[in-house]
Amino acid sequence: MRAGWWMAVLLAPTGAWAAEAPAVMLGTNPSECQIARALLGSAPPGCPPALVVMPASPAAPVEPPPAPVPPPVVVAPAAPAPATVVERTAAFLINFDFGSARIRPESQAVLDRVAAVMAAPGAETVRFRIVGHTDDVGSDAGNLELSRRRAAAVKDYLVRVRRIAAARLDAAGMGKRALIDQANPRSPENRRVEIVALQVNG
Repeated sequence: MRAGWWMAVLLAPTGAWAAEAPAVMLGTNPSECQIARALLGSAPPGCPPALVVMPASPAAPVEPPPAPVPPPVVVAPAAPAPATVVERTAAFLINFDFGSARIRPESQAVLDRVAAVMAAPGAETVRFRIVGHTDDVGSDAGNLELSRRRAAAVKDYLVRVRRIAAARLDAAGMGKRALIDQANPRSPENRRVEIVALQVNG
């Protein structure tokens, strides 16, 4: 069985198993500021401003004449709006030993920054689901087991080394059942761990 030697990590504030937004690729060495923006929607003080490309201003439209004002309508108070779920997704590289759940030393620094964002003020109560994935090379059972072990390894590192509360983290494996690149089932992009941050607004 060959499940690959690296996996991408997705950080996605979302509801339980809600549809994922397109991933923002952060590369192999994202800063804490980049991770915070992707995971929490804002960066801590001291981070440089995010680059924003402004669209060209369209020509000012010609204003139509004002419409007649309708008579007032009495409307019953609306029921409170249901809680809304914020969804953001980021992806970057995490290296493992080939066919193993051992996290490579060069990827520990990335997980350290992820942990710092998880522990940042305002994020301490957010819960996370860690889900392992593989490509489709090898058996279902072997890939499922490897994906579970890699997700568990990420959770263990965050809890044991970075002191993130274990109660905030769940770990599971999907094996090769949810390929992100279905057109290329052996693509390295399929060999990933997803970290789903559950954050409800409203």
